[in-house]
Amino acid sequence: MMKQLFRLENRRGLIAVILLFILINLLAAVSLRTARLDLTEQKLHTLTEGTRNILHNLDKPLTLQFYWSKQVGNDLPGLKIYADRVLDLLNEYALHADGKLILETVDPEPFSDAEDDAVKYGLQGVPVDGRSGQTLYFGLVGKSDDGTSKTIPFFQPERESFLEYDVSELVTTLATPQKIVLGLLSALDMDGRNGANPFAPSEPWMIVDQLQQRFDLRPLDRESVSIPDEVTVLMVVYPEGLDDSTLYAIDQFVLRGGRLLLFADPLSETLRGQAPQGAPEENPTLVRLLKTWGVELHPDAIAGDPQLAQRVQVSGGLRPQVMEYLPWMALQQEQFNPDEVVTSQLGQINLACAGVLTPLDDAKTDFVPLISTSEAAGIISRPLLSYGANPAQLLADHHPGGKPLTLAARLSGPTESAFDAAPALPEGVEGQRDAHLVKAQDDIQVVIVSDADLLEDRFWVQVNNFFGQRLAVPTAANADFAINVIEQLGGNSDLISVRSRGSAARPFELVSEIRRRAEQQYRVKEQELTRNLQQTEAKLNELQRQRQDAASATLTPEQEKEVQKFVDEKVKTRKKLREVQYGLRHEIDDLNAMLKLFNIAFMPMFISLVAFVAWLIRRSRGRSFSL
Repeated sequence: MMKQLFRLENRRGLIAVILLFILINLLAAVSLRTARLDLTEQKLHTLTEGTRNILHNLDKPLTLQFYWSKQVGNDLPGLKIYADRVLDLLNEYALHADGKLILETVDPEPFSDAEDDAVKYGLQGVPVDGRSGQTLYFGLVGKSDDGTSKTIPFFQPERESFLEYDVSELVTTLATPQKIVLGLLSALDMDGRNGANPFAPSEPWMIVDQLQQRFDLRPLDRESVSIPDEVTVLMVVYPEGLDDSTLYAIDQFVLRGGRLLLFADPLSETLRGQAPQGAPEENPTLVRLLKTWGVELHPDAIAGDPQLAQRVQVSGGLRPQVMEYLPWMALQQEQFNPDEVVTSQLGQINLACAGVLTPLDDAKTDFVPLISTSEAAGIISRPLLSYGANPAQLLADHHPGGKPLTLAARLSGPTESAFDAAPALPEGVEGQRDAHLVKAQDDIQVVIVSDADLLEDRFWVQVNNFFGQRLAVPTAANADFAINVIEQLGGNSDLISVRSRGSAARPFELVSEIRRRAEQQYRVKEQELTRNLQQTEAKLNELQRQRQDAASATLTPEQEKEVQKFVDEKVKTRKKLREVQYGLRHEIDDLNAMLKLFNIAFMPMFISLVAFVAWLIRRSRGRSFSL
């Protein structure tokens, strides 16, 4: 009787467990639909707060079509893993969009309508096998209900750390497809008008043409007393030449939430070409404005870096010489912040007499360097360059500072006005300003570059005339940098907050360290062998010179002995080199064997042990219940 009751209770308990399991799964499917447990070090599978805000604020439905050639891509394991990562991320976007984002997966098979659509939307097809004609598509097409579309032509694995930003930027552009309204305010004659001689106009700077093609460009007068409300991003070039009234307009624009790209310059090469003394000594109001934002640009400090210096031709002496000119720098990828979208994949940027940006200790804003020098850089006093300088003397007097100097930086955070009140309107100007803002309504978004000359044609582009049309052949990425910053500042605050997320690829650091150590030992042995060879050749030459019949090609006994000694040493050294290489392979093989043992044997043994312990616990409970 007791056994029957026990069996009945067991059956009821089993049914109850099954029903509870089904109920938990149903509840989880409804209430825990977006719940995730991300155990990666950099939270690679968790959307940032900025992206979640973008998705939450969508006011119209969007469709994302993920194009992936399955048949071709599955044969490329490395790319297949990355494709799975992209698809997982897109699914996260769909889950957090509250039904306003529809995700579709498209397999563009050869000669299909899907492949025709991929070509129509501008996706990049990559030939995988030239003989079979197989093409791989791996991109994204975003569509809105008004017919607007935007694409990511191909998901480059090199941009994995910016994957979330690229997708969020696509979604933001579809949600707000209007062009960025860019205000351009410059104290330099960028538009071709010659302020000194209006009867001798010149061609506009090529950067102006580039900006007109990409944005809704609104040139502003250099004596502007206010910035129009419709301006999203304000680009100011050479603010040192602006008066207090215009600087006040910039101050108020930033405080009310406007985005600013500022190209300051302690020594303008453009103006120096027009007047030997170059720029004005100092603009106190600009200095005060920058300090209010938490940054200092010293008017007498110019950055110089022998590792980045451009080579220029110097006349004088018996003949012209080519040497490094410290203030003119050609910056490469190593000088760009790899964690910032605007600088992550830039080419070379040329700067001329750039200043040095320094964050203030009591600043309330965050200071993020975008472009920096190498540690070999130092400070050059501005007066040494105002009337020309001797490049050789600059090199001789250079003293490295031992740390990188910041040349461009992003500022964000709370701030106040640099003015106690609005300055009086310039004489002859009528109008009324808006109410004076004392502090920022929200965190400011400002990017400061310590050089304005980088926008001038001669430092980044070669302009050719083709049947009356100006054709630009870029020689540096100066314009790309400016456009990248404007596009990011023109996005909403949530998009700006999306930063690089790192890569899902995890290198075998221990293996890399073993290989690096072995290669170092190999290089030491190789250098030793090279030195022995040079010493032997020197001894042979010396013995040959001491012979009376120096022209004879026959070796003397002393020379033969020296050669044999070197041959023996060479064999011994080569043997040591092989031992180093063998030790490298042996150490890596041992590590590989240990990892295989852990994966193949340890984990199954651990699971078996857990199961055995669980069986013992159940058995002991069963005995106590039967008693």
